[in-house]
Order: sequence, then C-alpha cells, then structure tokens
Amino acid sequence: MSTQQTINSLSAGLIAGIRTILGSAAMVTLLLPPTLSAGVPRGLDAMLIGGAIIAAIVAAMSSYRGVVAQVQDGPVVILGVMIASVATWFGPENAELSIQTALASASIAALAAGAIFYGLGAKRLGGLVRYIPYPVIGGFLAGSGFLILRGSLPVLTGLDLSRMHMGSFWDLEQVVRWLPGVLFGLLLLGLLRRFNHVLLVPGLLIGGVLLFHLVLMVLGISMEQAQGAGWLLGPFPPNAGIARPAWLTLPPEGWSMLLSHAPTFGAIVLVSVVTLLLNASGLEMATHGELDINRELRATGVANMLSAVCGGPVGFHALSASLLGHRMGAEGRLVGLTCAAVCAAALVAGTGLVGYFPKAVLGGLLLSMGAGLMVEWMYDGWRRLPRQDYMIVVLIVLMMAGAGVIAGVAAGVMVAMVIFVLNYSRMRVIRHELSGADYHSNVERSPTALTYLKEHGQAIRILKLEGFIFFGTAYTVQSHIQGLLRARDQTVPRYLLVDFQEVRAIDSSATAVFGKIQYFCRARGAELIFTRMNDIMAAQFHEASALDRQMAIRMFADLDMALEYCEENLLGESDAVLNEMHQSIWDRIGAALPKDIPVEAFQRYLVRREYAPGEYLLEQGTPSTEIFFIETGRITIHLGLDDGRTIRLRSMASGTTIGEIGMYLNQPRTASAIADQPTRAYILSVESLREMERNDPALAHALHYVTVALLSARLAGTNSLVQRLIT
Repeated sequence: MSTQQTINSLSAGLIAGIRTILGSAAMVTLLLPPTLSAGVPRGLDAMLIGGAIIAAIVAAMSSYRGVVAQVQDGPVVILGVMIASVATWFGPENAELSIQTALASASIAALAAGAIFYGLGAKRLGGLVRYIPYPVIGGFLAGSGFLILRGSLPVLTGLDLSRMHMGSFWDLEQVVRWLPGVLFGLLLLGLLRRFNHVLLVPGLLIGGVLLFHLVLMVLGISMEQAQGAGWLLGPFPPNAGIARPAWLTLPPEGWSMLLSHAPTFGAIVLVSVVTLLLNASGLEMATHGELDINRELRATGVANMLSAVCGGPVGFHALSASLLGHRMGAEGRLVGLTCAAVCAAALVAGTGLVGYFPKAVLGGLLLSMGAGLMVEWMYDGWRRLPRQDYMIVVLIVLMMAGAGVIAGVAAGVMVAMVIFVLNYSRMRVIRHELSGADYHSNVERSPTALTYLKEHGQAIRILKLEGFIFFGTAYTVQSHIQGLLRARDQTVPRYLLVDFQEVRAIDSSATAVFGKIQYFCRARGAELIFTRMNDIMAAQFHEASALDRQMAIRMFADLDMALEYCEENLLGESDAVLNEMHQSIWDRIGAALPKDIPVEAFQRYLVRREYAPGEYLLEQGTPSTEIFFIETGRITIHLGLDDGRTIRLRSMASGTTIGEIGMYLNQPRTASAIADQPTRAYILSVESLREMERNDPALAHALHYVTVALLSARLAGTNSLVQRLIT
C-alpha cells in the first residue's frame, strides 16, 4: 500500500470511528428511556465494545477489503420499544434491574443474530433472504423512522412522553429545549436530501456542538447550570471502569422478562439479516464490485457472537461509512481496523465527555434520521412505488406505531402474501391448449388415419401448464377443464392430457384440486392423463392415490407416448382405419401408382430384408443411399444427442417409408431407425432409382410425385401446429 493510500485509509477510518462514537451516543438514548439515564455510561461502553469488535472482525474477514461495520440502529429501535415496557413493568424503584435487562437484551440480540448470520452463511443460504417482499422492507424502514423520530422527543425534552401532558409540550420552558434540536434536525435533513458528501454529517455534528457551547459561553451559562437545566446528557454518576457484561449479572427476574419477549428477538434477527443484505447489495452497486454474500454473513456472525459475549449489541456493514473509504481512494482493510481502534481508544479514555454533549444536537440527529426514513418511503414512495406496495408501507407504519414492530412486519408480510397470491392467480398457468386434430404423436400414420384424427381429434385435448401450481392457479385449471367438458358448441374431450414439463412445483392444495378434476372427468366419461411430471410431483400424486383409489390417474413419462395411447384408442373406433391396417403395403403403393403401371414393375427395383428387434435399419451420420418401404413390423426413429442421450422422433408401422429426405438431399442420416419388433422392409437404393429413371421414367416420375405429396402433407401438418402454438 502506498503512503497516500495509507493516509487516505487512516483518514477514512478516523472519520468512520468518530461517526461510530456519535452514533453510539444516539443509540444509547434510543435504548434507554429518560427514566434509565443512569445507565447511559454503561450503555455507551457496551456500544463502543461492540463497535470495536465488529469493525475489526468484519474488516479482517470480509470479501470487500474496505468495509466498515458499525453498531446498527434498527435492532436498537426495536429493543428500545421493548425496554420502555420493561421499565414500566419493573417500575422506577427497580431502575437498575431495568438497565441490566436493557443491556443484556442487546447482547442476547447480538448472539441470536450472530448465530443466524453464521448459519445462513455456512449453509450458503444468504440468497434466500432476498425473497422478502420489497414493500415489507420499505414499510419496516419507514416504521423504524417513526420510532426513531418518536425516540428523539424524549431526548429533546428530557421527559417520558407516555406520562407527559400534550399541553406542557408547548410550555416556553419546553419549547426552548426542543426547538433548537428540531431546527438542527430539519437543517440536517434538508442538507442530506440535497447533498451527499460523506463529511456532511460529522461536520454538522461537530459544528453544532461547538456552536452550542459558544452560545453558552456568550450567555455566561456554566456547564453545571446547563446540566441542571437539562440541556446536556450529563451529569452521569462516576463510572468505575468498564463493567462486566450485563448478561453475567442479570438476576432471574431479568431473564424471565427477556424470555417473555422472545418474539422481539426474532424480529430483530429478521430485520438484521435483511438490512445486512441490503447494505451489502448497495455496496456492490456503489463500488461496481461483487461481494461473497455468504462470506459476509459468516464474518458478521462471528463478529456479533463475540460482541455478545463481551456485552456488545448487534452490528454489521455500514453502507455510508464503507463508501467513505472508496470515495477517498482507500480500499484496504486499514479503514475498518482504524475505525475499530478509534472506538477502542474512546472506550479506554473514558466516556465522561459524553455528558457534555448537547441534547439538542443529539436529538436533532435522531430526528433527521427518523424523518429521513419516513420522507424517503412515505413521501418519495408515493411517486416511486405502485399503489398497492405504497399501501403496504403505510399499513406497516401504522401497525408499528400502534401495535409494535412484530405486529407491523407480520401484517405487512400477510398483506404482501395475499396480494402475491391474487396477482399470481391471475397469471397464465395454461401455456398452450392443443387438440389431437392439430397435434399428433410421433407415429407415422396413413392418410386415412390422419384424416380421421383431423376430423375427430378434438376428442383429445392437451393442456401444457407452467409455473408454480397452488390452490389459486389449480382452480384456474379446474375451471377451464370443467368448461371444456360442459361445452355444447364443440366436441367434448374424451382424453385430457395435462403436461407438467414447465411446472416447477405443486403444493398439497393443488393435489386436492386435481383430485376434484379427476372426479369430474370420470363423471363426464373423460380420461385424465398426466405427462412429464418430475419425481417429486409424481410422488405427491402417488401418495394421494394410495389414500384415495379414486384419485388414481394414468401417468406417462413422455407426452408423445401419452398422445400415441390416446390416438390408438381413438383410431380403434374407425372401421376405415382398421380396414386400411389390414391392407398390405403393395395395395397402398398400387393405389398411389398410375393405373397403367403395375406394382410388380416397382417391385423389380427393390431388395427385401428382415430385421430383428433392436437392429438398425439406418444409422445416424451414415450416407443416405437407400429408401425403406416397411411391409410388416414397426420401427422407431431416434435422434442421438451430444450428451449421449437419445430421444424418439417418430415411430412408423407397416405401409410407411423412411430415408427419402436424406437420399433426395444427398446428406448424411440425421437420425437412426431401429426395429421395435420383427420387421420386413423393401429397399430402393440410389443406384436402383437411377436405373428406374433411365428405364422406366413414368414409374420414376410417379414415385417422385408420391414422395413430394407425402412430404408436403407432413410440412402442412407442421405449419398448422406452429400456427396453433403461436396464437
């Protein structure tokens, strides 16, 4: 590291450390209500201990070398609400017990958050927390702003708002106390919304403190008089060194009280994880870098658990402080380590000077912090957020103000989930609907069979689903199928194929809905068939059918196989198709040839071959030198993929031909043909075709015409299907 970078790192770390000290003083007043002001020195010690430990460990372990971690206000705000009720419960005569409970609660919160941080990082689950709805996060931040704003008033007035009469708030003595702080906070808020310089807040705070003491000096007011008038944080009782962690000396009554507020710690953990990830994401965007989120979680987890053991509160990445070093050109770990050293130095030197800190400046800082969050989400959010998201933010703020943090966040999550369900239920879950008249299996059919499927294929209906199937989207499928089976203006389906290839998951309620669909199909004489389910979904339905035999549904691993099953059943009802199946290939070829050309003339150019099951008729990649006419048996065309897998392209029975495209184009075979059962084929080689063209041009012309007609019919069917898929 160069000398200039070292200087920049030390400077950035020094500024971040001063901000941590000032922020710690502000957070102590949020944690401890005015009735517990005697605990401020110990609380500030705990904040500085946590600040030093967290800043040092995160700086050493983070994937971003210039990170600065600090004690955070979000968890302290939640604890402050809890401690206010705890102090009321214990009463003024047990103020010391309330202070110990407050400081112990900060350590317990750090321990819980640290364990969750580390667990998420160790299991590489950091990305899961990103799924918390955005308006819920915004609502919590706005609600936290309200709580910080409300917490600034006792700091400014020195009174417990719950016991203060509203009229006394406007007494001249009170106005003199709170008005300078309000004006300072509004000034700070206005400047921060207009300017974004990292030195703005520290400069204004230091300037505010100096201006306050300058006014006292000009007016001839001593420190003792200012403290007696309640304008300063002090005086505090003498502090005999750094006290042991509060959790070590907390009596059973305190532990019982903390246990009764266990949900509060759950809310703190949730808020801490979300805020940490938001700060990390913001740091990535601002620095155009990439952080290892799971590594950040592990580092922060270790730091918070050690902070908890030493009596410190929750802390993690501070976005503004981390960006300070980046903007000053300091990217090394020295920034965070210097911040930690400044906190440690303030701890060793003692916190007595904090007693001379003006309440107006501290309260103004809190007011600007809280009002800034509320303005960002309640005022700016009106233009930035969709109306339904904005209403969630407002709901959470109102709930947090009236019923507490947990109730507010829970209400926001519930409403966001309901809106998500309603919106997702309106999304298209049926990706395509096809009929057997347009969409055929990969089985080569005779013209008679294809005509029959074209006329009667509406009896086969294919529904291709997509997305996540739960009770809302499953009901959409149920309504659609019921509409199909009740229709009077079209052919009622007899086979319903539901394809799950694009479905990611289903829930148990969706399984029950499909059970109702099965009952309805059976009552209407239709067969319900599922295709291409993954193993998890198939297991869900198998378990359901084991409990209720009426739920048993035919399943196919492949849509093509399922479609072939339906076609075979449908074609089995046609006398014309059945009669054609008993015709020999020579009857069909003779019918296609001109009447003056006997089929024996064509047979002279063919060579007969027999194939056993599994034997190749033609192989992918080999030269295309033959056309095969299948007399008996059945073959399947397979396409070999680069990864070694094969897929079925087409199955062909007696009376069909293969190999004509490759031979006409003079290209290597694009797929393989394998006999499924004992098969007899007649082969026309390219040499025999050339001989036919020389000796029997009329026969060759007829063969070419029949081949073109066959390929045209196939192409027309493909075009019809493509048109159906894109409309």
